Amino acid sequence: MKKICVCLIAVVLLLGAFALTACSTSVKIEYDPDTTYGVYWYNDGEYVRSSDNLSAELFDPSKPTFVFSHGWEPDKENSSNGLVEDLVTHPDTVKKTGAEVRNYAEELKEQGYNVALLGWFSYAKNLGDLFRFIWIDFDGGNALSVRFAQELSAVLGEDYSQDVKMVGHSYGSQLALATTYQLTQFKENGLISNQHIIPTRLTLADPYIGATSLVKDWSSVSKSKISYTNEKIDGRAPKVLFADQIDYVVSANDIAVDIYCGMSIASTSYYKYDGSDESFEKLSKNCVFVKSAGLESKYGDLNIHNIVRDWVFLSIVDKELMYDQNGNVAPSGAASDAQIKEMKGKCYNQGNKGLSLIIDYMTLIDRTSDNF
Repeated sequence: MKKICVCLIAVVLLLGAFALTACSTSVKIEYDPDTTYGVYWYNDGEYVRSSDNLSAELFDPSKPTFVFSHGWEPDKENSSNGLVEDLVTHPDTVKKTGAEVRNYAEELKEQGYNVALLGWFSYAKNLGDLFRFIWIDFDGGNALSVRFAQELSAVLGEDYSQDVKMVGHSYGSQLALATTYQLTQFKENGLISNQHIIPTRLTLADPYIGATSLVKDWSSVSKSKISYTNEKIDGRAPKVLFADQIDYVVSANDIAVDIYCGMSIASTSYYKYDGSDESFEKLSKNCVFVKSAGLESKYGDLNIHNIVRDWVFLSIVDKELMYDQNGNVAPSGAASDAQIKEMKGKCYNQGNKGLSLIIDYMTLIDRTSDNF
């Protein structure tokens, strides 16, 4: 009997060890360069897919890397090659505000960054599929977040020693978060050892949080597991998963996270801000949160989704610091990672009714009592 018990214990321990290591053997740090989805690198007006022999003009390991993840429903007007959303002023912003077209990718290159885009242009059109594509599975295999994490890991490599900054817009914010989540899991499971591959900054421009009613076959998806890691969705609505994974990546990596919300249907309608919403409390403790009140007042709630995107990019490339009513540095793309971390748990209203960032400002808000 004693021998039987010992054998049973050994089997249980072996199965437990297998369960713990199973996810770490399901992917390799490699990618298929022939797919249309993947990481595209900018240089001199062109976006070039990753390869084993990227030129230094496309990727220079001595420089920091800037990664952009576009969102739902891109159209050909936004793309010069039909494979990525160009990192320029959005045509919708130009139409609604009269803004001049800026080539953010070119300006970032001039400022010393490698510029990469998570290209999933042809697959981001059916809203009901995007949650599954990003988190669960895609094209019969691993989710897009896993595939982007694999490709970034392969290109940057174990010797990369610079920072990675990632910006997500709309549903691309979920992809940016999910890719950061997967990179964190890669490191924890020993697939990568280089902490520098994981973003140090996660900036989310009007993130699309998502309603369960807009996820195709939510009853099935809610019972699924996250790709590669096998973490259960366990019925968590997108807003809950979003807050949980922000909490995870920040706790694991001390990432600076700044969130700029615009139209309510994308982000601000999903949480309660008065202290009663457990998910928002978890989200808030890990990031600084901005409501684009000035832009909303000027252009209307349903018109500012892409304008917020461009506000964020302008604040990054023009390095325009924002200040609050007390004269303290407030959130913007120009604020340093350290400054953003110091603002964790704070909420602000953006003030200027337009894209003139030089005269813009932030108002620090007590969200439990003030207008937020």
